[in-house]
Amino acid sequence: MLTPLARHLAVSLLAFVFTAAFVQPVTGAAATHPHPEGDDVDLWVAAGQSNMQGVALLPPATTPNPLVRVFDLTGQWVEAKPPTHRVYAASAPVFKRLIFKMNPSLTEAQWAKLQEDDRAGRGGGLGPDLGFADLLARSTGRRIGLIPCALGGTNLTQWSPSLRDQGTESLYGNMLHRIQQVGGRIKGVIWYQGEGQSGSRESADRFTADFLNLIDSLRRDTGIPDLPFIYVQIGRFANEDRSTDPFWQMIQEHQRNAAALRPNLWVVPSVDLALDDLIHIGTEGQQRLGRRLAETALTHVYGKAGYATPINYVSHEIRPSTQALHHCLRVRFSGVTGRLQSAGRPAGFELIPEDPKKQGPMVYKVEFDPADPASVLVWYSREIKAPVKLVYGLGMDRYTNITDGRDMAIPAFGPVIVTPQP
Repeated sequence: MLTPLARHLAVSLLAFVFTAAFVQPVTGAAATHPHPEGDDVDLWVAAGQSNMQGVALLPPATTPNPLVRVFDLTGQWVEAKPPTHRVYAASAPVFKRLIFKMNPSLTEAQWAKLQEDDRAGRGGGLGPDLGFADLLARSTGRRIGLIPCALGGTNLTQWSPSLRDQGTESLYGNMLHRIQQVGGRIKGVIWYQGEGQSGSRESADRFTADFLNLIDSLRRDTGIPDLPFIYVQIGRFANEDRSTDPFWQMIQEHQRNAAALRPNLWVVPSVDLALDDLIHIGTEGQQRLGRRLAETALTHVYGKAGYATPINYVSHEIRPSTQALHHCLRVRFSGVTGRLQSAGRPAGFELIPEDPKKQGPMVYKVEFDPADPASVLVWYSREIKAPVKLVYGLGMDRYTNITDGRDMAIPAFGPVIVTPQP
């Protein structure tokens, strides 16, 4: 049985000596490990840290989708069964090095046992990538190839493109190597990472620059300037120590806003999904997240109608009120498919005074606007006489439950400043 620490980690691919080949885009290289069904396959990279690697409890065995195959971490094409990231059986040296660095008490004997368990199918967990690939295949009829690359516990510094020429001794170089092995021409990337940036203001402050550098570099190094990149906004962390909560909030907001800074870049929320432990999304949540990623790809990459698109905050307005204890804010969103809805009482909105020494208006009810399917009505207790901050789901462990008709959630957002009416 793997420990929670062991299940939090990941590894990836064959030992390989890098050459100057990656100075040129990897799309020009011949595939050394082509998809067994030929070239007419959509290849998707799955990368980031542990919530992409998959730590959720494995669901009951199901029949693998024959249209989906996985280029596993030993460099073999295998059927689409979880776990996709058999991290300790992987061959790329970067992963063993980083796992030992993150876990200095780990011994070679323990490592050998973890490898044995992985090879026997006794390790690993569920991430969102198989659910993503399954819905793509069922909705398009296309063959889908997954290229797992994620490693739990990693940050953007460890994923830095500046380490490219270290090859399989670096996460970024190994990702490029795997892309090159399967032929270079990938359809897109799904990415879940950001928890590793939340430890300090410095790392949170530079998140957007580091993240966009990763995307720009990957597009350059693959020779695909419009490469679709769909990423997840970090969700919850039920940590007793809330000292880094402000930095967690910063990462969430940086991620929400980054999607507007590059073309073919979309962010999918996870803040409403249930956890299996303090920080890892559970089995049902990973299945829902996989569908959200796939729906975004079906809409924006495959151009298919009837699927979801990411929701985002658009605007707010204070509605007129003549009652002292009943005031209302209408909050509007873009990207809503169908109507906004919730299982039970809609929750997640707060109004916070700019001055922490003052009490602010209390949100006591949220309703769905009958006149606008993409708006909610946020009811609060007193007239806004000084600026307050509107937030939704922002922070390490907030409860939210509002989605649209395709189960796309409202992202964590804020603070948005609400000023008094003139």
